[in-house]
Amino acid sequence: MTIRLLGVAGICLASLAFAASTQAQTARGENWEATIDILYSSSEKANGDHESSVDVDSAVGLGLGLAYNFNSHLAVGFEFSWVEPDYDLVLDTEDNGIVSIDHDMSVYTSQFNGVWNFIDGPLTPYVQLGLGWTFVDSNVADGPPSTGCWWDPWWGYICYSDYDTYDDTSFSWGYGAGVRWEFSRTMFVKGSVNRVEINGGEVDITFDSARFELGWMF
Repeated sequence: MTIRLLGVAGICLASLAFAASTQAQTARGENWEATIDILYSSSEKANGDHESSVDVDSAVGLGLGLAYNFNSHLAVGFEFSWVEPDYDLVLDTEDNGIVSIDHDMSVYTSQFNGVWNFIDGPLTPYVQLGLGWTFVDSNVADGPPSTGCWWDPWWGYICYSDYDTYDDTSFSWGYGAGVRWEFSRTMFVKGSVNRVEINGGEVDITFDSARFELGWMF
C-alpha cells in the first residue's frame, strides 16, 4: 500500500480551523525538543537499468529526533530512523546473468530537516523538507567470512566469524506534512506522512511512511 501525502490534507485543514479559533499560546519558541518515533514504511517497487528491480515489503521501524525552535513557526533539526523490511531483488550480473535475491535489508536514514508550523498555538499543521543520506545494507555476504580466534581463561578458545555484505550509502531527500499537538508545556505528539527519495546506484527507490512521534521540549 502506497501512502499518499494528500491523505493528510483534510486533517491539516481541520486542525488549521480549530487552532485558529483558539487563543492558547505555544511554549515551543526558542526551545529544544527531542522525539521518539514509530513509523510504518509502505511497500514499494522500483525498476532500474538492465532489467534490475527491487520489491520492498512494508515494515515497522523506529526513529529519534532532535530540533531547535527558533520561534513558534520555524524549527531546524536532525532525525535518524531505522527500518528492516523484506525485499526481492533482481540484478543483471556480468558473470551469472539474471540473479534473484530474497532477503531482508537494513535501512538507516539520517536527515537534516526544516519545519514550518502554520499556527502560533499548541495545535498546528506543519510541513517539513529535509536533506541527508541513507545507508542500505542488503545483509547478503559479498565473499567468504573473516574468522578470528582468541584464548579466554574461562571458556578456552573462542572463534568469531564476520561477513562483509553488499551495502551502499546514498544521498537522500524527503518531505512531509502532518499535525502537531502540545498537550502540556513540555510534551507533545505529532502525526505525519512522509516521503524519502533515495538516489542509489542500480535502482532509485522511494519510501513512503506514516509516523507517530512523542516529544519533549526543554
